[in-house]
Amino acid sequence: MDALSKSRRKALKVAVGALCTEVGYGMAEESAIETLTEMLQSVLTEVGKSSKAYTELCGRTEVMVTDVLMSLVDQGINIESIPAYANRLNKSVLVPPGQMQPPAVQRVLAAGDKQDHPGYIPDHLPQFPDPHTYIRTDTRKQPVSEYQLIREKAASYKRDTERALTRFVAKTGQTQSIFKDDNSLFPLIAVQPHPQPYLAALLPKDQDLDTLEASDIPTYTAPIPRGRADPDGTSVDPDSIDNPYLMPVKMPKYRKYKVS
Repeated sequence: MDALSKSRRKALKVAVGALCTEVGYGMAEESAIETLTEMLQSVLTEVGKSSKAYTELCGRTEVMVTDVLMSLVDQGINIESIPAYANRLNKSVLVPPGQMQPPAVQRVLAAGDKQDHPGYIPDHLPQFPDPHTYIRTDTRKQPVSEYQLIREKAASYKRDTERALTRFVAKTGQTQSIFKDDNSLFPLIAVQPHPQPYLAALLPKDQDLDTLEASDIPTYTAPIPRGRADPDGTSVDPDSIDNPYLMPVKMPKYRKYKVS
């Protein structure tokens, strides 16, 4: 039995159960329901075959109501009692089952236009695959080399880093806010007042001069002016002076001009 026959059999079984409930049965055995379902299916099958026979006898392809009535009369069913039975008061209304949506067929993403078969390849053979399957395709992005984008990215990274560090210090240390009542909005790092703030600028903190040796302390030697010599008698090259402000002034050469 295929899936369609099973679904039809299940619908007939539900109809038989509804009719038994209308009559007054509260429960029924499975074998009894199956027997009644088989009887109902046999009657409907015979009515359908007889209706088709009357249709073909009249030279038609579609079944009409008169064909069904003639088949019911042949089965010995009183057709005049059908309207009264259809309009009974305590009838059970069966909701038609919802139609299942067919599964969506996944479409294969096509990249590029497929190449047609050459003349020596028959058309019934499979088509060529997408071009990206046999053509080199880069799988990585080229690095950004534009100056503007790099500067914007560096500025954004620096801003995020400073913001994260500020929030970390604000959460772990003492904070103050520009609002008096709420400290959660716009937290600021609390300023620690110092009684003598000018001492921080006078006292060195990077290195301790007492612990340094005499050879480690840098000394300043004034440059020797142009034209002078060292104490040992050696001359000094003026080009060796790095500071241009300490070099002697170069006077322009005097030239005589004739007035014509």
